Amino acid sequence: MKLLINTSNLKKGGALQVAYSFLTEIKGNTEHVFHVVLSSALSEQINTQEFPENFTFYPYSIKPGIINAIIGKDAYLDSLEKKIEPDCVFSIFSPTYWTPKALHIAGFAAGWTINPNSIAFNELKLVDRLKKKLQNYLKLKLSITQTDIFIGETEVVKERLNKYGKFPINKIHVVGNTFGSHFNKAINVDDFRLPKKGESDEFRFVTISANYPHKNLKILKSIIPILRTKKINIKFILTLPNQEFNQNFSDLDDYIINLGPVPVNVCPSIYAQCDALFLPTLLESFTASYPEAMIMQKPILTSDLDFARDICKDAAEYFEPLNPQDIVQKIEDLINDSKRYNELIKLGLNRVKDFPTAKKRAKKYIEICEQEVNRYHETNHTRP
Repeated sequence: MKLLINTSNLKKGGALQVAYSFLTEIKGNTEHVFHVVLSSALSEQINTQEFPENFTFYPYSIKPGIINAIIGKDAYLDSLEKKIEPDCVFSIFSPTYWTPKALHIAGFAAGWTINPNSIAFNELKLVDRLKKKLQNYLKLKLSITQTDIFIGETEVVKERLNKYGKFPINKIHVVGNTFGSHFNKAINVDDFRLPKKGESDEFRFVTISANYPHKNLKILKSIIPILRTKKINIKFILTLPNQEFNQNFSDLDDYIINLGPVPVNVCPSIYAQCDALFLPTLLESFTASYPEAMIMQKPILTSDLDFARDICKDAAEYFEPLNPQDIVQKIEDLINDSKRYNELIKLGLNRVKDFPTAKKRAKKYIEICEQEVNRYHETNHTRP
């Protein structure tokens, strides 16, 4: 099978982690021929020299104009597909803003588009909310019209993609997200050394995330003043671009250490130097932060919402994500209750066994491509 892997639309966040993990895991696959379009963000993390001869890489980041995005045309990708003539195009995540002529399989994790009743919308100003609704409509429409087969990360995503996108349920596969295989390797904290703790009892919460609105990081502006009053010795570890951090959180730097964007492979080192995961998110299809914290034996403090409970089960402590007082109380409880702290670690190690390994996830992606390519050719189907 000749496979064109498309990551041209990936810029930051969990999508990059999945793409990095997938490419790393299929490095030893010699059964197929892989042509990989690497976005500039992913190119910085992938050493193409480590891959065998059946891999060819093309650095390219798509910059779609409105018209081209709607009609699904991109001059570079169109010409590349014509040259390669792949059996299948696998885009790690949609929307891709491009419609291949070959069978197109794409991951789906656009949580905003299939959760119209999420509380995340209430946190936007009216104008921004209306704008977001329009963007969601267009993104979902583009994703559906440009994709033949979807791969979601949970059964909930599958059901909602069918419900809100009217996409055929039999054309949606489910492959669970997980932590990357680099979390199974020996951890060397020197890979990315955090500043030394100011005091021995300093408690560190890690949040490896971009500052998307649904991540709800702005809640730190409300909870840190309370923590100051209570004189609770905490540091929140963030990974935001410095300019973005300075614009939003510069007055909170006594409680925040911002590392800037970090490469995927140093994340285990960062987790190892922290005490727990803090994730006040309002909306997720899935986030790898949960299984990453579990495998790194870090308790999880996160939002009391259905997607979080669906993923974490009893392996997390939950708070009301828009209630600063409740968040601070749950922080205090976790810090002061060593028995509960250790119990959460054990529950996390049990829960993480339910997730696939990165290798199994990558294998499943390839199997889906093989299966759908065979079905595609059996029906002699060609895209008009």
